[in-house]
This record gives sequence, structure tokens and C-alpha cells, in this order.
Amino acid sequence: MKIPVKKWYEAVQTRYSQQKYMSKEIKEFTQKSLEKKIEELNDAFSEVRVEIFNKSIKEILPALKGKYGNFTDSPAFMAFIIKDKGEHRWTKMGYIGEAAILEATALGLGTCWVGARYIEERSSLNLNLKRDEHLVAVSPLGYSSENYSLTRHFVSKLFPHRDRKDVKELCPDGYNDDWPGWVKNAIKMGSFAPSRLNRQPWRFYYGEGKMVVDSVGEPSAYKRLECGIALLHVEVGALDGGTTGEVEFGGLGLGTFISEE
Repeated sequence: MKIPVKKWYEAVQTRYSQQKYMSKEIKEFTQKSLEKKIEELNDAFSEVRVEIFNKSIKEILPALKGKYGNFTDSPAFMAFIIKDKGEHRWTKMGYIGEAAILEATALGLGTCWVGARYIEERSSLNLNLKRDEHLVAVSPLGYSSENYSLTRHFVSKLFPHRDRKDVKELCPDGYNDDWPGWVKNAIKMGSFAPSRLNRQPWRFYYGEGKMVVDSVGEPSAYKRLECGIALLHVEVGALDGGTTGEVEFGGLGLGTFISEE
């Protein structure tokens, strides 16, 4: 998967969950650009895929088990779909899903991860799911509403990660100020990853050129997904920090960025 480092690095720092949207349609060029990137993402792993539906997020929410915020109608939504079998599929879903989120953010679109169990009989939409697939999360897609609370909007834009744990708290084996710059940048970007109820279930470990991402406690399916999100952030931070390398799923944790330097 090709990562547009500078573009996604900025998106990591400016992205915040949005629930209020304008009714205006997404610009054709913008949607086609996003669809092109998603086509690339869907070729990365056979176990997961992302699809765009030109329907309001409010049309799919009744089919998801759980409680959510007060979403307004959006012109479209993204569906995050996973196969029933496949090694590391939940971590890969978070990794690929967040790539779509960051690309949408870079294109000026608002998003919000909504993860929950999909109950098909409650849905009025045909998601064209295959027999071995199920929906695990969605995200609204559109332009942030002009009626969005100005105070919250202003604070979120200035301090989008004000409620994050300190990076040293996220490194159980210790945080070393003498670590290479790419390592510290990777941890910082990883700490910005979104998670359900902002629980931030990831922890980071560094040694011998490897940045490991693992979960706190037993990794549930959605913890794996959230650590996959953090893994992509770690990779973006590492690449922006000046190193080269690649991601490996599994191993010492749920995922590892391995530096080639």
C-alpha cells in the first residue's frame, strides 16, 4: 500500500470525529479521488474491504446494535467489511479503514468511526455482503455542518488531541528521550489514533529497530481493530520521521513497524 506520508501526517493531526454534516453532495472530483484510493486499499488484503454508499449515515445506524451520538444526515457513508476467516483480519481492518479515513480527511471530508454489530434484518439497505462477510463499522462521509457548535469546532481544531494519554504512559517498558527521532514521532502519531469511548487500548514497545503495537489486556476483536488504526498512525509517523520500513502483522504484538535503517 502506497502511503502519501505528508498528506496523511497532516490528516492525523487535524482529524476529529464529526457528527454534524451539511446536506450538500460531495464534489464529484473529491469522491472519485477517494474511490480511487479505496480501490487501491481494497487490493492490499483479501480479508477486508471498504465501500462507499451514497446514502445518509442515518439509514444504516438503526441496523447497528448500540447507542451513538446525535448524527445528522450525511450525503454518504463508508462501510468497513471483514471476512469471517483470515489471519490478523481485525487488525488489518483497522489499518485499511483508517487509511480510508485519513484520505477522506485530506480531501476535506468529515468522518467518524462507528463500530458495532450489524443486524441485517433491521437494515433497509442492501450492502451486497457476500456469504463470508459481515459489516463491523461505518463512518459518515461529508462536509462538516455550518451549524456545528462553533465552540466545539474551534476547540477541536486547535486541540484535537487534548485528551490523549501522555506518550510515556503508553510505553510500559519505558520511554527513552534518546530514542531516534522517527521512534518518538511514531509514538506521538500512534497516540493520536481514535478509539471507542477514547479508551486508547494500544501500547508501544521499541527495540532493535522495531516499533511494536499491542493492546492492553486480552485483545478483543475491536481492540485489535483499534490497534490496527494505531499501527497505521505509527507507520505514518515513522516514515515522516525520516526512516523507511514496512509493517508486519502479528509477531511480538498485534503489529510491528520494522525500520530498514
